[in-house]
Amino acid sequence: MDNRKTLLIIDDEPSITKILEHFLKKDFNVIIKNDGSEGMLWLEQGQQVDLIIADLHMPNLNGKDFLKVAKASNLYSEIPIIILSGSDESSERIQCLNLGADDFMVKPFNPMEVHAKINAILRRSKRFS
Repeated sequence: MDNRKTLLIIDDEPSITKILEHFLKKDFNVIIKNDGSEGMLWLEQGQQVDLIIADLHMPNLNGKDFLKVAKASNLYSEIPIIILSGSDESSERIQCLNLGADDFMVKPFNPMEVHAKINAILRRSKRFS
């Protein structure tokens, strides 16, 4: 039985998903979806996930709308979410954090920092569950 945590990465940029998958697959089960509605559909099929990394700007269901839907749902409201964005707009960062994001990272990012933030968030969520 694989007891690694499962991460859902939602981003429409293949270069980003490839980098994240490469750096994270050693320690986590990594699931990749290309946009927010694909990610939400996957979750609605009853899949279990420990943490979500979602891009802010993507087609169909952007990161902000994905956050709103996930945090409003009884099933997904407790899942930690990290938002990635190409923009360092502080108003966007504040808005995402206020909508329930657990962290906000600006692209380009250091994949090792993403890994460290995931571990920190999972440690905190385990302590409070």
